[in-house]
Amino acid sequence: MRPKAEIFFDAITLLREDIVEEAQDYRFRKKQAVWKKFGSLAACLVLLASISLLMLPRGCGSSGGNADMNSSGAPMAPADSCAPADAPASGDPAPEPGDTPMGGYGHWEQAEFTAVVTEIDEGSILVEPLAGEHLRDSYDQIVVVTRDLELPELAVGNEIRITFDGWIAESDPAVITGTEAVELLEK
Repeated sequence: MRPKAEIFFDAITLLREDIVEEAQDYRFRKKQAVWKKFGSLAACLVLLASISLLMLPRGCGSSGGNADMNSSGAPMAPADSCAPADAPASGDPAPEPGDTPMGGYGHWEQAEFTAVVTEIDEGSILVEPLAGEHLRDSYDQIVVVTRDLELPELAVGNEIRITFDGWIAESDPAVITGTEAVELLEK
């Protein structure tokens, strides 16, 4: 720069030359981000908590350690003896078997329903529960195992009454293996 230009520049910026040079030579130092340390620690803790929650036993009849013993060392009931949602709260008396549909509490007593035959196979029949039957709400079609049963003369379209042990295997279609009787209904 020319001397007049330098004087003019200094007058406009009000900065001395030595200050400008010092600013040009300045090296920025990064501050260590403390939040990164704590953020990564928090992420690790969340990951550990998630994994440990996945490892916890779930479901009815689960226990933390030995699957056959509860915390007091007494044998546990098998998992399929769990009470369904209609079970009473603890301390309430259990209703009589007739008070709940099909016996309630995961143990179904002898049950029956009416249905229409849609398919006949060797050892089983495929049926659709009739309208108004309680099973119709849950199952459109049910395979009824009929091995070792004396069956009436059946044809597709017949209305029948099926008596069974109350257990239905949840599949598609549902399956009843504990069939006790099949009766042909008259139209």
